[in-house]
Amino acid sequence: MPSFTDAVANGIPVLTDGGIETRVMFETSITMNPEIQVAGLVGDPKGEPALRAIYQSYLDAASSTGVPVVIGTPTFRASVNFTRLAGLGDVEAVQRLNSAAVAFHRQLLDGHTGPPAWIGGVLGPAGDAYRPAEAPSATAAAEYHRAQIESLAEAGVDFLFAATFPAVGEAIGVARAMARTGLPFVVSWVLDADTRVLDGTALAEAIHRVDDEAAPTYFSLSCIHPTVAARALDRCGEAVSRIREVKANGSRLSPAELVALDHAESDPPGEFATAMDYLRRNYDVPVVGGCCGTTDAHMRALGELLPTHG
Repeated sequence: MPSFTDAVANGIPVLTDGGIETRVMFETSITMNPEIQVAGLVGDPKGEPALRAIYQSYLDAASSTGVPVVIGTPTFRASVNFTRLAGLGDVEAVQRLNSAAVAFHRQLLDGHTGPPAWIGGVLGPAGDAYRPAEAPSATAAAEYHRAQIESLAEAGVDFLFAATFPAVGEAIGVARAMARTGLPFVVSWVLDADTRVLDGTALAEAIHRVDDEAAPTYFSLSCIHPTVAARALDRCGEAVSRIREVKANGSRLSPAELVALDHAESDPPGEFATAMDYLRRNYDVPVVGGCCGTTDAHMRALGELLPTHG
């Protein structure tokens, strides 16, 4: 099986998973811990089977369309601020949650017989992903994220994925910490409707600043609608070559509007897939997938549009 980085470097289209938390919220009766969210479902008698079914649906979508796939660990909030708030403890709790999540994914892939599949070790920001004022400085971020990054790396992920980061300083710090592992790593930005990072930094500047400190394998855009991603890719000049992935929301609503909903909100799968494949073809973005509001139906529709290799 080729490495994930080789696949991306060669421009091979790769599908990612789609929404996880939103599917647990709106497709099941399971109540997640509000602090650690889906990380708390691994090992839970009711939560783990539901989580397994959601991830399996994404593996099945990739297999049915013959496209390689990435599944990200359910560890977006499995860092020390959130384990403390959940009453679980500090670094030992972080290590336990992240190790269990990677083992859970390894078990999933043991039964996978389709195209190549890789595990991305997911970590989210130290605060609210939509509130850049909560982000730590670069120095503080490198130290804060170290325990989770080391736990994911030691557990055997294929690459590290810093998801939905709203501030450049924290992104620099997390990039420094990920670089120390020697693993491939990705920094993913969440943007406002004007295509700036949520702390107000222009996307191209944000990319250059992180690259100057600890260059990721590539950059990603996540938790935005495909139309916002298209505007961002149009506007970021030469830095567009560093963006190799988009994980898009299914809805045009803003993040603030999405979190207030009591139901799933998304474009029809075919419409979403067409918009995402446009990004892939026109901006050389080989890794495409979903975020809030998307399901396996969206990923299957997208996979059907992607060319297969081998």
